[in-house]
Amino acid sequence: MRGSVRPAESAAGCSAVRCIAAVALVCAVLFLAHAVKAEEDPAALFRDGSNALREGRANDAISAFEALADRGFVDAAASLDRGLAYAMRVRMRAELPGDLGRATHAFEEARDLAAEPRIADEATRALGIVRSEIARRRMRAGLPAAVDPGRSLERTLAGLLAEDTWALLSIALSAALATGLFLRWLGKHPRVRIAGGVTAGVAAPGLAIALAMTLATRHDRLSTREAVVVNAGARPTDDRGISLQGATALPEGSRVEIVDARGAQTRVRFGAQDTWIATDALREIARRE
Repeated sequence: MRGSVRPAESAAGCSAVRCIAAVALVCAVLFLAHAVKAEEDPAALFRDGSNALREGRANDAISAFEALADRGFVDAAASLDRGLAYAMRVRMRAELPGDLGRATHAFEEARDLAAEPRIADEATRALGIVRSEIARRRMRAGLPAAVDPGRSLERTLAGLLAEDTWALLSIALSAALATGLFLRWLGKHPRVRIAGGVTAGVAAPGLAIALAMTLATRHDRLSTREAVVVNAGARPTDDRGISLQGATALPEGSRVEIVDARGAQTRVRFGAQDTWIATDALREIARRE
């Protein structure tokens, strides 16, 4: 009958449609898998963030570098670029609350993580600029301009050299002390014994200092946790989260040492001040494992 469709032709047509649908579904799945993989790839995120930063797209750069940080990617260059992205948004007058604090955090992190002097120098210079802007705003608001009280004397001295350097210095001074004592006790010539005594007398206090600094830097690396205040309204509270009357908010961008953490409240040390503040007002500084 003219115009009628044979069952075989109808089945073949349905089979072709199903094949096309199956191929389209496979292509869609592969495309989505590729997109997800690219999104999760740290190298791709870093590249996207760097391109956005060069093109002046601060929001896109921040999104990319924050996604990297959320994935636990720890890298000095990524932290530096994240800080530059936040600083760019401030400079573009599109600033959001906390941008200066987050820029400070990123620059502090980059300086701590940097193995290259160039990155450390850039982070230090950028940090000075951002903190100067924070201090200027605080002075204009009639608040104390001090943003960074600095580290304790012990941590400052320990930070003069790397942990491995202090350890090597301890070994060298230990060998010098042993040599001096050996010459002092077993030397046959008076001048040799005198030289041994002088060597031992100089090496002994140096060894004590080097050992103390080695232990201090090791403790700092393994136990000390630091953060940056990223909220301009981080007011001191008690351990229950109740604001302390008359207490001045910690400066945005200030670096603090974490003493204790209890959920929504974190106890921090800021210079000589020891207080509790809201945990969400802080951003911890990442450290290389």
